Amino acid sequence: VGDPADTSFLLVGDMGHMLIGSAGRQAAHKIADSMEQFGFEITNVRTVLAAGAKDSLAELQQMSGAQLWASDDDADVIASGGTNNPNVLFTPYKLLARAGITSFPPARVDHRVKDNETIRLGSLAVTAHVAPAGFDCTTWTFTVRDRDRDLRVVHRCDLVLPYKASLVEPEQPPGIRAGFERTLMMLRSLPVDIWLTSRGIEYGRLRKYEASLKAEDPAAPFIDPDGYRTSLDEAEAAFHRLLAGQQQRQRR
Repeated sequence: VGDPADTSFLLVGDMGHMLIGSAGRQAAHKIADSMEQFGFEITNVRTVLAAGAKDSLAELQQMSGAQLWASDDDADVIASGGTNNPNVLFTPYKLLARAGITSFPPARVDHRVKDNETIRLGSLAVTAHVAPAGFDCTTWTFTVRDRDRDLRVVHRCDLVLPYKASLVEPEQPPGIRAGFERTLMMLRSLPVDIWLTSRGIEYGRLRKYEASLKAEDPAAPFIDPDGYRTSLDEAEAAFHRLLAGQQQRQRR
């Protein structure tokens, strides 16, 4: 639901709904409009699961009245309105946030989720996979029943490294190199049939949706474990390219 390029996901339950929310600025009304088109009201969302520290969360919380869940790292950034973000390393970006130009309304974080904690709401159950220290990244997993089968869904966190990150000493943010490597190991260990991310273009949202309209089994185009593994391979390759370049410059 919401902006196709910066997507949130609605999980419909028997005791209210969950929303995996990660959309950007002014997205809350787009999410509400999308839900209405499918016959759902945003006021029936009981739980918002943060997939990053985004500026739509306060408005989503106000419109829905939902409880907001976030990792410790995301919670600190969300509560500060983006002014206290250790992943913003570029000084001009820090100044823009402190001046209120790129900051956003802080949201109330009701629950700080821990690694492998499962959030339950009636028939819904979603598990958090919080990245190790050094890399801010929360992945959510859940199972959906489709016909006579269970499909394992991974909402994979954003694997883009912070701008101006240093993977060599002194590391910035501290511990990022080992944290990113451990995060990839964790993500590779997750069982997956369907994978999602906040950016629709990354997991092929439009392509898969169009294919589902013509498929005998509408879920089949979304079943893509190979695409998930490829996304991890590409993120790892980009990480090693950056590391190699920084190591080469450091030796000069």
